[in-house]
Amino acid sequence: MSFDLSEFKSEINKHGLAKNNLFVMYIDAPASLKNELEAASGNLSAFPTRSLRFFCRSVSVPELAPGTTAVARQTLGPAENFPTGLQYSTLPCDFMVDSNFGVVKYFHRWMQNVVNYDKTGIFNEYNGMLPFEVGYKDEYSSTITVEMYSGNFNGVKKVYTYKFQGAYPTRVGEVSLAWANAAEIMSLPVSFSYSALKVEGSQEGSPSSIFNRGSGILSYFSVLNTYAQAIGQIRRPRNIQDLINQSTSVSTIAGSLL
Repeated sequence: MSFDLSEFKSEINKHGLAKNNLFVMYIDAPASLKNELEAASGNLSAFPTRSLRFFCRSVSVPELAPGTTAVARQTLGPAENFPTGLQYSTLPCDFMVDSNFGVVKYFHRWMQNVVNYDKTGIFNEYNGMLPFEVGYKDEYSSTITVEMYSGNFNGVKKVYTYKFQGAYPTRVGEVSLAWANAAEIMSLPVSFSYSALKVEGSQEGSPSSIFNRGSGILSYFSVLNTYAQAIGQIRRPRNIQDLINQSTSVSTIAGSLL
């Protein structure tokens, strides 16, 4: 089948092309920082969370790459890769630094809510955390939204959204300084970890789908109940044979759970 240039142009004109410089990134303030912002402490009030979207100059939306393992289905010959799960990648971003260093202060304070790295006083607390103590994720995590735009195409504004939930900075990167960089803008690389990803391209499942898999899940619950009853009946063995009988019973039930 030959390549038709006119058909190619027609498809491009019909669908249009997205550009990678049209995006905006929204960061919700974590609960621990929100309290500080409301109290106007630590000079954070001079740089509110809503301003961060104007200083994020680049973000690399992570890939979806399931982990795989190679299996030779016919024992001999080439192995075939099969999925074994999904591990979320980090969300790397790059922020321009303002003249008051509010961006740097913001992320350094956010990181301090993750791990209190300040040891000015060994018994001094910050938000109830001693030096090098780790905070609670519910307090230092938030939601990050990345919206990609393709402009107004045929009078319609196209938007594609990524939503990262349970997000928090895992790396507040180095700031590169040099006398020769007089014409460059200072930037701060920040990488985020997250616990859930929602994109518009995914399909939301039905809450009742788990019950459409036959009796497998019910059988599993039944085994769990039997296992709990067996544990409750374990007693001090009266002799060697009694010990063998109890060990065999527990091993059989435990094996059915695997």
